Amino acid sequence: MMSLQLDSACRPATEIRAEAQQEAVVSEDSIFSREDRVIENAEAVAGSAEFSGNPLLQPYQELLGEYKKLFRQTRRLVKMSDRMQKNLNELNEELEANKEILSRMSYVDGLTQIANRRRFNEYIEAEWKRGLRNGSPLAMVLLDLDHFKPYNDNYGHSAGDMCLVEVAGVLSGTVKRPGDLVARYGGEEFAILLPETDVSGAITVASKARFNVEAAGLVHEYSTIAGVVTVSIGVAAMLPDRARYYQELVDAADQQLYAAKEAGRNQVKGGEAGI
Repeated sequence: MMSLQLDSACRPATEIRAEAQQEAVVSEDSIFSREDRVIENAEAVAGSAEFSGNPLLQPYQELLGEYKKLFRQTRRLVKMSDRMQKNLNELNEELEANKEILSRMSYVDGLTQIANRRRFNEYIEAEWKRGLRNGSPLAMVLLDLDHFKPYNDNYGHSAGDMCLVEVAGVLSGTVKRPGDLVARYGGEEFAILLPETDVSGAITVASKARFNVEAAGLVHEYSTIAGVVTVSIGVAAMLPDRARYYQELVDAADQQLYAAKEAGRNQVKGGEAGI
């Protein structure tokens, strides 16, 4: 009696798919066409007159029927899985994009769209450590808008906000090196970090910033200094030292800013601090 066997390729679709992937045949059509050929060959065997009287024919046909049923289900699942995977990939890409946006937003001032205080704090710490490794100075420029309260009180807070945005743009246009950072330090104060810069170089940048803000011509009728918006600037530079902390640089720049205000505002004061 001749025994009947399904084609050796007549295996679960998951096994076939795994083999197809190993062979770099990953498209649905190629997997399904292989299954279709298996079923076609098996049906040809089942319908052959040669086996019409074979007692194993009926079990063979029943097995083939179960296989076809399973394959139909598998085919639906494969299509569903591919759709779900596509949707998942799209959601993953969207999630990553939004995560990147959120990450950037957490370091950007919502009004001026320049670096915020959080970014400044992280950056000065990182640059301080880099200066320790490289033996290079770090400079800080601290700016404050002159008589900004009367500007806000008389022109309104919306106008005050727009003034801050304009000044932020001027400062960003003044600082050219990729490694330098312009940040909104708080309220009407701005800070500029200048890695690998001594006090002389920092004063040069600060002087350009002061000139450019005044030259922007932002009308300020309530200033006792000029008819336009101006800034007072303090500059400090230090050579990072393990016995010191970068807050000393911040404090030194703040002291120089105070000196600029005391001297009449709309000017730059700077000094070395440990260089």
